Amino acid sequence: MTVAVLAGIAVLMPTSAYAYLDPGSGAFAVQALLAGIAGGLIAIRAYGKRVMDFFRRSKSSPDVATSRSILDRDA
Repeated sequence: MTVAVLAGIAVLMPTSAYAYLDPGSGAFAVQALLAGIAGGLIAIRAYGKRVMDFFRRSKSSPDVATSRSILDRDA
């Protein structure tokens, strides 16, 4: 148990990273963010109506159903 606790503390200790991010990395991150937003908007536009129709239930009253059946018989 002690070894596991010490290993966990060693992993969580801050160390120097000495990392470099060039401007291309930042541009790539911005491009990925914009592509994700655009893709999400296109998905909402394509499937939004289906999702909303699934959650929206048409509540027709019995009078409307009766009048529709009478009209169907007359036609």
